[in-house]
Amino acid sequence: MITHAFIIAMIVLFIHACTWKGMIFESFKKILKPEGHLYKPIYGCPICMTPYYGSIIYLLFFRLSFTDWLLTIGTAAGISVISVLLIDIKDGIFKPGE
Repeated sequence: MITHAFIIAMIVLFIHACTWKGMIFESFKKILKPEGHLYKPIYGCPICMTPYYGSIIYLLFFRLSFTDWLLTIGTAAGISVISVLLIDIKDGIFKPGE
């Protein structure tokens, strides 16, 4: 379960990172502007993205049980929290644009 959660969290973080400035899907922000709450589960927040993308990934590749799905997605969301905290720490130490 931990391995599945880590895989899901890293895929979600990858999708999120692809929309950063200078990345391949940065132009997606022109289609769905980063305003309000709709963009967060699509590309704006790895924590918010995990239940949606994680459920799709889980159903496509793992499909073990409802309980395992729930625990895996919860664990993946927790890993995403740690990822977001590390990104915020990095941005606080190394200011973006410097």
